[in-house]
Amino acid sequence: MTFITRGTRHDKADREEFFSNSDWSDAILDKGVAFIARDGRVVGNVTLIEVEPNVLVVEDVLVADTHREQGIGRGLMQAAMNSRGGTLYLCCHPERLTFYSYFGFAEVPFEDLPDTVQAFMRDTNAAPDQLEPGHVHHYLKAR
Repeated sequence: MTFITRGTRHDKADREEFFSNSDWSDAILDKGVAFIARDGRVVGNVTLIEVEPNVLVVEDVLVADTHREQGIGRGLMQAAMNSRGGTLYLCCHPERLTFYSYFGFAEVPFEDLPDTVQAFMRDTNAAPDQLEPGHVHHYLKAR
């Protein structure tokens, strides 16, 4: 049985193991609030990072290959979004646009992101001018 909960500092090692096993090398473990799905071990994660009051970036949205197509990603996103008010931003690859549209995310130009969100994207090497040729990110906003 899989359950979703807010992560605590006691979950950090389990989250590190989850990301490592998923070949996700740039997870942010020292900022924000994580929501995790567990099936004994961590099988999913969503992290909210507040970059200014009521402005949050959604990061490290991942479900283990073995647990996909079971609604875990939707459950994690709903838990994270229900936990906080404010405007949410994220960047994603083209194949994830439909998933995020389910939660009301719509595309916005990078230049229209708040300065603090742009700075976050630059700090995490996700800004358009930092991407390798052919690598595409879409920047989204909800609420």
